[in-house]
Amino acid sequence: MKTFLIKFRTTSRVYQFSSSIDYKIGDRILIDTNQGIEVGTILEVKNKKSDLINQEIDKLDGKILRKMTDEDEKRIENLDNKGSEALEFCQERIKALKLSMKLLNAEYSLDEKKLTFYFSAEDRIDFRELLAELVAHYHKNIRLQQLGPRDVAKIIGGIGPCGRPLCCQTYLENMESVSLEMAKEQDLVAVGSNKISGACGKLMCCLLYEVATYQRIRKGLPKIDEKIKTDKGVGKVITQNVLKQSVLVELEDGTKIEHKVTEDKKS
Repeated sequence: MKTFLIKFRTTSRVYQFSSSIDYKIGDRILIDTNQGIEVGTILEVKNKKSDLINQEIDKLDGKILRKMTDEDEKRIENLDNKGSEALEFCQERIKALKLSMKLLNAEYSLDEKKLTFYFSAEDRIDFRELLAELVAHYHKNIRLQQLGPRDVAKIIGGIGPCGRPLCCQTYLENMESVSLEMAKEQDLVAVGSNKISGACGKLMCCLLYEVATYQRIRKGLPKIDEKIKTDKGVGKVITQNVLKQSVLVELEDGTKIEHKVTEDKKS
């Protein structure tokens, strides 16, 4: 029995399911949940449940049915067209009810038992009247799900500070949490929050890409306030430059010099 980390189509949340069938990373599969048959993508394959320790993984009741077929793909395409129609209807009702919410997407489950509307809003929304109208119109299990800024950016898309389409929309499957500590590790806090925030207003996902490299290189550098010996004499480390693999050293006479840390000195 293997454990699979799976992401559903719209949101970035990752769930774990188990199956005796040998699926591969990237496989699109059908999952029978208590709310309908959903489409998911295999992100990781774990041989043991113990491999999941320290990972923030959501659990959802359900089981993996099978790998998607060409017929399933065609059905999904047809359901996406129906979802676009549902999106228009729901948008009309939101406008009529004067609700302060931005509709983002509408998605049918593969068995059409559930219809989910994804939206964003600045404040808490009382959508009970809207929900009642949608249930009366579609006679299905209707779900209104509010998305956070990162998921909104993934759906809407845009251009990042690098000048390329957003990573979350183009290829990033598992949107891991990003912390300010990662920015500090890469000496980016001083540049200001507007320089390290993405289109969603949160810390950029790309802060994850190089943080492990920074951590590895930084381990080989003398620590701040550490006294080291240089070609110019003994001094105290003031700052580190990870990319240049050097440190700024203040000598005993107050002179400041840049000291390159070579591989043999690190060892």
